Amino acid sequence: MTLDECAKTLADGLTLQVKRGLVKDYVTSVDTETAIKGRMDVSASLRDRSIYKRQMVCIYEEYTENCLLNRVVKAGSKLLISSSEVSEENKKRLQDLMFYFGTVQDISLRRMDWRINYGKHIDYKPLVEASRYAAKIILKKKD
Repeated sequence: MTLDECAKTLADGLTLQVKRGLVKDYVTSVDTETAIKGRMDVSASLRDRSIYKRQMVCIYEEYTENCLLNRVVKAGSKLLISSSEVSEENKKRLQDLMFYFGTVQDISLRRMDWRINYGKHIDYKPLVEASRYAAKIILKKKD
């Protein structure tokens, strides 16, 4: 499989996935808040002395598109967009799809643990595998 075929596979799969809606999942966040949100972490609040500033360390979960599956697919797409072995047509398609990943954070695929639990989102497996293949080829060339 060439990188251009990989980019085409990723662009086709992402187009279909965007029509269905990107995967959303619960992501745990820890922040110092003035208003209580989620669970309070009293020991961390005392340790950070944030309690004296009338703030509490809160642990909460957000239902967001910023989950591991979307991060991996976004990083793989960005690698393929930057590759010279991908046709301009596929680069343009991937670039257009990156609009839908605006709220998704970037992730480094260099030290990625590829043992991913897909759960009910098994339709993401070909997208993640295409990203994995692209990362393996492109990052090997950069080293």
